Amino acid sequence: MIIIPREICIDLDRALDKEWLVANGLGGYASSTITGANTRRYHGLLVAALRPPVERTVLLAKIDEEVQVGDRIYYLGTNEYPNGKIHPDGFVFIEEFRICEGIPTTIFRMGDVVLHKSVWMEYGHNTTYVRYHHVGGIEECLLTLHPMCTYRDYHSMLQGSFDRGMAVEPVEEGCKVTAHEGALPYWLVVHPHAEFTPTGVWYWNFVYRREIERGFDEREDLYVPGVFRATLAPGHSLTLVASIEPPDTPHLPVNGALDRAKRRWRGLLEAAGISPQMDSYDAASPATPVEAFAAQLVLAADSFIVRRRVSRENEEDEGKGGSTSQPGWVPAVLAGYHWFTDWGRDTMISLPGLMLPSGRTREANQILRAFAMFVRDGLIPNRFPDVGDMPEYNTADATLWMFAIVDRLAASTGSLSTARELYPLLSDIIATHVRGTRFGIGMDPADGLLYAGEQGVQLTWMDARVDDWVVTPRTGKPVEINALWHNALCVMDRLSAALAGEVVPGKEEAPDFGALARRAATSFRERFWYEPGGYLYDVIDGPQGDDPSLRPNQLLALSSGKGLLTPEQAARVLAVVRKYLLTPYGLRTLSPDDPGYRPRIIGSPRERDAAYHNGTVWAWLLGPYLDAVRNTQGESAARAELQTLLPALRRHLADAGLGTISEIFDGDPPHTPRGCISQAWSVAEVLRQVWGPDRLL
Repeated sequence: MIIIPREICIDLDRALDKEWLVANGLGGYASSTITGANTRRYHGLLVAALRPPVERTVLLAKIDEEVQVGDRIYYLGTNEYPNGKIHPDGFVFIEEFRICEGIPTTIFRMGDVVLHKSVWMEYGHNTTYVRYHHVGGIEECLLTLHPMCTYRDYHSMLQGSFDRGMAVEPVEEGCKVTAHEGALPYWLVVHPHAEFTPTGVWYWNFVYRREIERGFDEREDLYVPGVFRATLAPGHSLTLVASIEPPDTPHLPVNGALDRAKRRWRGLLEAAGISPQMDSYDAASPATPVEAFAAQLVLAADSFIVRRRVSRENEEDEGKGGSTSQPGWVPAVLAGYHWFTDWGRDTMISLPGLMLPSGRTREANQILRAFAMFVRDGLIPNRFPDVGDMPEYNTADATLWMFAIVDRLAASTGSLSTARELYPLLSDIIATHVRGTRFGIGMDPADGLLYAGEQGVQLTWMDARVDDWVVTPRTGKPVEINALWHNALCVMDRLSAALAGEVVPGKEEAPDFGALARRAATSFRERFWYEPGGYLYDVIDGPQGDDPSLRPNQLLALSSGKGLLTPEQAARVLAVVRKYLLTPYGLRTLSPDDPGYRPRIIGSPRERDAAYHNGTVWAWLLGPYLDAVRNTQGESAARAELQTLLPALRRHLADAGLGTISEIFDGDPPHTPRGCISQAWSVAEVLRQVWGPDRLL
């Protein structure tokens, strides 16, 4: 349970910084601030994935409530309008906000009347429940709900018009809303019963302050199709259901919906070996058990795991890259909320932390097989395709991360079944990289290292680009690409030995992985060492020569295994990284002493992109950092390091995105969280270190 007390809830600026999110396993979600005021275009009570996990569409933006007790009316909504105008100011009635058993709940107090407003989604359906429970007092109250509707892509904004409304058809217990001709209808119904009165009016000029900060248009209009009214007695509840499925859908009974959500929550924790009693979480207390911290991250991890449709239609050459005899739905990983979809690099980095601590190895293997279906020219997609769309393959590292995941899954499960199945494909990927493939990716025969890059294309995780401006050009031989290349060769060498004596297609024609790995390691030690700084070049053999920028990418040389550096080199690298790049929330992407360092990621899209990998702190890098400490100084040193980081991470779970970890943070203190409020690899890499097979604690 995460609890935000009244003193924060009624401090509007602080309260608007705290956001919650619940997901439905399809890519859809519900999300807002703890006040109910939307501050982003991405907020909404029903953001449906109409073509899972994409085509996310905001349908029900919010609900404003009125509560009448005797002769007095309380307006519980909170909205921001131009020039900082707040109306109404319902946040002043918030007694507490909590997330309990995975359910966000706002507690309002109006005199003796206490009203709980809870929001959750039906897993596997684009359906949201908003429940109002009259908890305290002896007086009944008259509850009036103003649902505020829209119909737009979640990246866009909608402006209303006096001469254009939405088609509203009253149905039993509510209404059916059709935004325009050709739009998918959706339903708003209330249980057990409420009087619905059509109104059909626009509310104008809602202002979303986070969009102002991000340099985007910030105003939107919302449509109220009608109002629901019902008398609520003490101890009774009323639930509004918003769904793209008709209200008589048999598998969506309102009775039991809350229990279904809580049962699933308990099941997730139990699968991770965590007691549901660990829901009690005090972000500020160092006495809070690590298990309670892990419980929050397990629930956050679940939100990223969705389903995607794949079929033979996606394949250019049937039979390449894995079996397609079972086309259909497969698991996928969303990179972050609110605006990312599923990406190859993010998926591969996130898989161990998202899946292994919660016992989801079967889904992890399914994801690997799904990506294998789309391998082309030795590369997995950077962006996993929508059905019928061509994949994007502009990545030099995502495919190499795949080898690490295959190896880790085999080690954690004790099974080689997936590795054996993918062996021919993995062997061909190595051979393709040796020969050379798209985007200039290929092994340099002069030193056995991997070169990557061509004009105007970003192939590494530092991929910010503004029009034709490549913010962090890394053409050449990037340090982490070659650490991953060496690791992939070592994985294949070990796998070949493990499969010795077995008849595996392609095994006889496979290159000598061990010889390739040894050559790459020798060249790496000699060529990447930057003696004046006591660390590694970020890129060698680039258009401008070797780049000595102090960045965290070199951690992969320490975290992906041993053998790339001497013990003395490894110790010096770790000391420099710790001194200049480590923060309580992750690692800076550039040393503060560098002239290109950007201390804060604020301003226009161009300004933010310029800072994205030039000083901004990334939480996911804590995973490679702690692995580097473990490999260099031992497990006890890594454990002690994690203990020093935990207090800040604990506090962060009650800030920004509640119960989860943000994408990025400012490089300078106080390291304000920025970007996505919930990022898959941020959650995954921290969870991997505190729970599951790799746990340090």
